[in-house]
Amino acid sequence: MNCKEHILPELELATGQVREALQCILHTILFIRSPGSVVPYDVECDGFDLTYTRIASDSNASQHHISPSNSHNINQSTSFTSRMHSNVEKKVDDAIESFLRSLSQIGPELMSGRLILSFFERRASKQLFGLVSHEERVM
Repeated sequence: MNCKEHILPELELATGQVREALQCILHTILFIRSPGSVVPYDVECDGFDLTYTRIASDSNASQHHISPSNSHNINQSTSFTSRMHSNVEKKVDDAIESFLRSLSQIGPELMSGRLILSFFERRASKQLFGLVSHEERVM
């Protein structure tokens, strides 16, 4: 599989800041890479002097002070993409939990980990006269 790799500089964070930093990084990347139109939602970080944009889920839209008429128009125009992105927040949180469990201790109150985020498209290809199906990941 061909891939383009971007390596971010190493971050040194307090234990309480790791979750929020990962949410900020992952949601920003997913917002920028999102196919189609999405509804943006700005989030202010508690532990950092920083605001980032993420894909608004239905719960975000209700917390974001969107007027009912505006909310109705948003829901109509992005019904397909909102269904596609409705569980982005849950998937990101699950990935962060998995990452936090995989951290290795390298010293007293010091942990280390590596996060890899891949984007690919799954394409099914039939081989052997259509009897065998194979899934290919294309970047």
